[in-house]
Amino acid sequence: MSLDKVRSLLRQAEEDLRVACYDKCISSSYFSCRMMVEIFLRSEKIEHLPRRDDKLANLLRNQGLREEADTHLFLYDMRKRADYGWSISGREDAEESLSAAKSLISSISGRMGLRLI
Repeated sequence: MSLDKVRSLLRQAEEDLRVACYDKCISSSYFSCRMMVEIFLRSEKIEHLPRRDDKLANLLRNQGLREEADTHLFLYDMRKRADYGWSISGREDAEESLSAAKSLISSISGRMGLRLI
């Protein structure tokens, strides 16, 4: 896992939004954040990361990142809706997901002393 991959996924999400691939935008937004969360938790010496997103969010909360945990769960829910054909409103949901992803990545990378976006 690398920060370069986080940046790449975020750029893909931006491009997907631009070309109206809203489901892909939402999915890439989620995965960029999932990777950022895992990088952060490993930097905090948490070795065994759960696969389930609710448990991953709990680890973020335990690190004092309540808002980021809630954002992660929001993005996970949006990804499920997009990937499984459940109701998303298209561009509006894609924009909201991308904005949430940028916020989460900015917050966590700032806490790590990095500037990714």
